[in-house]
Amino acid sequence: MTITNLALLGSAWSMQVSIAWTALMYGVLGGPGAGISSSVIVQTVSRWAPERAAVLLATTSGAGTLLAVVQNQIITAFVNPENLQPDAKIGPRTYFSQPEILDRVPRVLIIYGAITLGLQMIGYLLITDPSNHSSDSSSEAIAHAKVSTDVEELVAHGQGNSCNLTTNNQLNKTYGPDCESSKSMEILDVSSHLSENPCRSSNAGTIEEKVGTNLRSQEAYSYTPKEVLRSPVFYAVAFFGIAMEYGILLVANFYKKFALLYIHNDKYLTLVGTLVPIISTCSRIVFGIFMDKTLLTLKDVIIIGLSINCVLCAFWYLSARVSDILYMLFILVLSGAQGLMYVVLPTSALRLFGPTHLLTNFGLVISSTAIGSILSPIISSPLLHALGWRWVFTAGSIFNLLVLFFVTVTKFNIPIQ
Repeated sequence: MTITNLALLGSAWSMQVSIAWTALMYGVLGGPGAGISSSVIVQTVSRWAPERAAVLLATTSGAGTLLAVVQNQIITAFVNPENLQPDAKIGPRTYFSQPEILDRVPRVLIIYGAITLGLQMIGYLLITDPSNHSSDSSSEAIAHAKVSTDVEELVAHGQGNSCNLTTNNQLNKTYGPDCESSKSMEILDVSSHLSENPCRSSNAGTIEEKVGTNLRSQEAYSYTPKEVLRSPVFYAVAFFGIAMEYGILLVANFYKKFALLYIHNDKYLTLVGTLVPIISTCSRIVFGIFMDKTLLTLKDVIIIGLSINCVLCAFWYLSARVSDILYMLFILVLSGAQGLMYVVLPTSALRLFGPTHLLTNFGLVISSTAIGSILSPIISSPLLHALGWRWVFTAGSIFNLLVLFFVTVTKFNIPIQ
């Protein structure tokens, strides 16, 4: 809260002195603020409900994105209420240079900072630690589905006698698909349930041994950071993060600048920008639910996101020339696909690499966005000035295609389901 608001409120002063220093301050202060916030979200979700991590991470990360809905409306209503058009064109870009617009920018940053601080204070007062029942170990909740699957598989391979059937019914009743997350700790009592069965068979003994082995070795399903860096799946997820961050920055930095060349309506484009976070958040939540219900795997979601970005970036250049409505649809669908990054990256850290080194592994995964943030201006600006808008968007399409191929051939061995 402190460093984020220092960056916001400090920029209201620094941007009147130096844009370069403002950008540096945002990097030095805003970057760590965003990183700390993301880590708090991931740790809180993993302790409260790791089995529903995808949808909860989608919801919590989407809350900040939705602030952009308010942000875009405030900025346009306060800074450009007359809906003035850009009056300066430098190369392929257009800019506002009217004093009546520029003079209002520092004041709107103070308003934005006040809104941010108020929302952060509400969040600070609401955050609590989970009860002892749910916070003893998140790894036990994550291992629940793994243990239940092992039990059901072993019972299913029994001889079909009444003893196996009784054991199967008892286990399904206690640990079956309708089991609530709050009962995950009951796994620890599997042995007692089996021993109480009067017709306990050798198959039940095998089940007890298997369950005990899984419970004793559940930490084996957590990877150390060194092991994560040696796994191909980490690089598949990391390249996905780089590709999505590159696309997100293209939308954030260029959707309006490019469109103003063909769509001469600042308020209409502001409406597009207002809808972007709404569509992005809805997309995260929907796909988060699909992942938690195992309708889609992590790999499925990654492939969907990359495929949409690859196709739409290839035709982005043409969309604004064809129709205002088509351009809006392009940007909104792109944003929906790119928003999946905020579900995939934290969920992959938890479900692919385990809970023991969660925040360190999450830091490794999320670092891909930093690489994407660095590459985006290095690649896009020279391309824009040398080859024009078409190749800025085409480069994003080609990179998504290459990452899509790498992800497709990579095996996503998920030890924790």
